[in-house]
Amino acid sequence: MAFQSYHFLVFFITVFLLVRVVLKNHHEAKKNCLLAASYYFYMCWDWRFAGLIFSITLINYVTGRLIKQADETAGKKLWLGVSLISSLSILAYFKYANFFIESFNGLLIGLGLEPSVPLLSVILPVGISFYTFQSISYSLDIYRNRLEPVSSLRDFSLFVAFFPQLVAGPIVRASHFLPQLDKSFKEEIKNPVESGTALILRGFIKKIAIADVLAVHIVDPAFASPSDYSPLFLMIGLYAYSYQVYMDFSGYTDIARGAARCLGYDLQINFDRPYKATSIGNFWQRWHISMSSFFRDYLFHGLGGSRYGNVYFNLFITFVAIGIWHGAGWNFVAYGVCHASLVMYERWQLNRRKRAGLGVKEYTGLHWVWRVFWIFTIVSLTRVLFRGGTLSDAYAYMEAMGNWSNTHTPLGPLALMTLIVAIALHYTPSQWTYEWKAVYCRLNSWVQSGVIVATLFVILALTTGTAPFIYFQF
Repeated sequence: MAFQSYHFLVFFITVFLLVRVVLKNHHEAKKNCLLAASYYFYMCWDWRFAGLIFSITLINYVTGRLIKQADETAGKKLWLGVSLISSLSILAYFKYANFFIESFNGLLIGLGLEPSVPLLSVILPVGISFYTFQSISYSLDIYRNRLEPVSSLRDFSLFVAFFPQLVAGPIVRASHFLPQLDKSFKEEIKNPVESGTALILRGFIKKIAIADVLAVHIVDPAFASPSDYSPLFLMIGLYAYSYQVYMDFSGYTDIARGAARCLGYDLQINFDRPYKATSIGNFWQRWHISMSSFFRDYLFHGLGGSRYGNVYFNLFITFVAIGIWHGAGWNFVAYGVCHASLVMYERWQLNRRKRAGLGVKEYTGLHWVWRVFWIFTIVSLTRVLFRGGTLSDAYAYMEAMGNWSNTHTPLGPLALMTLIVAIALHYTPSQWTYEWKAVYCRLNSWVQSGVIVATLFVILALTTGTAPFIYFQF
């Protein structure tokens, strides 16, 4: 059930009316309704997925309680191990089994032997990476004494399956969401329905009016046949893809946060103007924050962080894991290795400055502009591995970028205008975003309705189809 489908529109309006009107004063019934709606939402993708998400939910609910009840550290580690091994094994089977089989068969072929292991007939469940990590973070937080286990299986199931963020995040921490399910919890957001609607509209504009247009007019043609285009067009294609994936994913996050807010729940911010980063490390602090902070808190710090062991080794493992999290392919491994190498180099530079008695380097004025552009260019170049499909596809794209005899640069006015708008929206001050949302919330309800209708009209006029959100594949 895609967000941009009429099915979701009818579904969400129905759930909203039930939760906000019919069951407004019936706390337990409201949670039952949301849980049933969330499972229905997920089963619309494939009814068999319901058993999978419930299995992961039940494993971590039970092991979370057992971790807390264990008297000794050994017992706590045992049940944490059960949680991690069980959950990650399920994830590995559905997402990585065929990758390992293909790699093993490729190794056999390289040795002159016949491949002997058949591929598995498995469907990658939508959102499995997101809700698996969300579930195991609960067990890890209990093990670290940062969280008390929840007593209600229903509440924990709703935390894992809450439909606005189920298939593509943000990865919600139990410590952030579970307290909101308590009857005594008071909403702190003013005008939740109005501000939630504003977020939803912004998300659809990002997705349909910007991301999909960039895909159709620049990105898809460039990656479909890179040898047909000039190096200039291919470089613009990489820049456009960076904005496409940002507008697509942050647009989904806006819709998810807006839908949750309309229902009375708050989800954390997942992006902070990532292309304003002045280093690769800073980029990951701004990009897909819920995922990068998960790897920072649970893997990087779990390995020892910068205090124990070799910090460069810990960074390398963490970023390779981030690469593999995005997909089962050697291109994603290479993507992780590239970013690991860049962050390790930045850490080495920082340590060298500290030894010389210097602090973190500050960038201002034109130096800041150049630094931001340079970091954005590096990020965009590495995304050829992210978008290319395979290592050979990425190589073909980069090889075509070296063919300066080709001058074919079919950059139409709509494509160029959309790219300029995407850049302008990204670099406007964050305060402007809050101000226009505040203005919308203060409008008369009839005027707000007019804004919604006008926005929907523009979206429908510009739509190029119902392309799925990019991060659904992860």
